[in-house]
Amino acid sequence: MNERTIVYGISPLGLMFIPESRAKALADFYKALVTAKNWGEFRRIVSREIYEFYLPESMHYKGPSAGSVEDLEPFYIPDEIPFTPNDIFAFDHLPGDPKIEMAQWMPIAIQEEFGRRLYYTAMDMNVPVGEVLELDETKVDEIVQALEERGFMCRQDDELILAATTSDYDPDEFDDPND
Repeated sequence: MNERTIVYGISPLGLMFIPESRAKALADFYKALVTAKNWGEFRRIVSREIYEFYLPESMHYKGPSAGSVEDLEPFYIPDEIPFTPNDIFAFDHLPGDPKIEMAQWMPIAIQEEFGRRLYYTAMDMNVPVGEVLELDETKVDEIVQALEERGFMCRQDDELILAATTSDYDPDEFDDPND
């Protein structure tokens, strides 16, 4: 991982350390999911990566299957088309999982000293498939120190961590795109 600025804080997922740009991208996504009125707004709020992750999920999408072309921009949904999260979003199809991502970028020595890795499978309900990292919340200062000794810049931002790990989305509050 190239990014060296890390935000951290307590979330419903436990103690989280997330690269700052990734935390902002996830927070913007969860905001756009419940505030965007049309596809143009959704596209302007979220990162290109997240927009293109969900684009093929929409019933409005008229392009090739996901991953079959490099440039999806010619197939973007017209900005004026009304946006509803029910058209694209499911809790088991997230644009990323910070607990899995943390297990991928955080130095192994820190993981071994301050956390534990757990592996979830598709058999586990409402959890990501993959290896996740759970950190000891009582050791936050020591984890920050260990990361900073390895060249990371750490900043506590509980608000951003909460926004990047929590969705206010309730499918019953939005129109069904098939109606």
